[in-house]
Amino acid sequence: MELGYLYAFLAFACIGSYLVPARFATARGLSFFPFMGLGMLAVDAASFPFLVALWAHPLWFWGSVASGVLWACGQGLGNLALEEISLAKAAVFFNFNSFINIALGLVLFKEASGLRAYAFLLAGGILLFLGAGWVARVSAAPSKEGNLKRGMLLSLAAGFFWGIYFVPVKALQLWAPEPGLDFLNVLSGLILGGAVPALLSGVFYGTRRGLLKNAGWGFATAGLWAVGTACFLASIQSLGLSRAVPMVNSNTLVYAAWSLFVFREFSLSQWPKVLGGALVVAAGVALMAFSG
Repeated sequence: MELGYLYAFLAFACIGSYLVPARFATARGLSFFPFMGLGMLAVDAASFPFLVALWAHPLWFWGSVASGVLWACGQGLGNLALEEISLAKAAVFFNFNSFINIALGLVLFKEASGLRAYAFLLAGGILLFLGAGWVARVSAAPSKEGNLKRGMLLSLAAGFFWGIYFVPVKALQLWAPEPGLDFLNVLSGLILGGAVPALLSGVFYGTRRGLLKNAGWGFATAGLWAVGTACFLASIQSLGLSRAVPMVNSNTLVYAAWSLFVFREFSLSQWPKVLGGALVVAAGVALMAFSG
């Protein structure tokens, strides 16, 4: 159990930073997605033996690939959302996936039960909503924010896909376990499933400008995501879906820090409001994570 919390912390740090390179790239939105796909393909090439071992178990191979495709759907929407709203706001609304994962963990996978667990989860959910609403009302710098409503809807849609993409893997762990496979095997299939849609998007949204620079940022994004997701899978295996996901999603604080201190997406006078809202979200996440 203690090791599960360590994995969750590492996932918190990496996943709380993996979208940052996209802010430095000259390719934006879906134009950046193919560069992420290239980075993911390189990561999968490095872990090819794990993918070969996964191929020997067709159910797990296709289940892992399906999880990757669902993640890619969320990532594409997330990239579009970041074109409309600040990183801090997008991260808050991405946290919609916490609610979905908690509901699935409780209802489908029976990860917690009892009045105490549901009371903690309800209290955490209320704080998450309050924190999200607080941050949404904070005005970002005009040059850093476009269509707020569109950005919020895209972020929520991304959160939906990120809330369900672990379901195929979790279901296999419970109902078709394979002791010979571990989270690194699953990760190799998940990366493949995510890389294919990302690369295919280059047919429609590719860019020819700044290829080397954008490829570098794409590789950085893929590397952070792969390390974070490996730790994420390990924490889910140890802690369960309904606890690991909220803990990792408290990375709202990390994104708020990037948004404020590096990208200067809000004026100095708005910093206390953004940090306050992010702290409320993190408090809600903490309540849900320790509901068991």
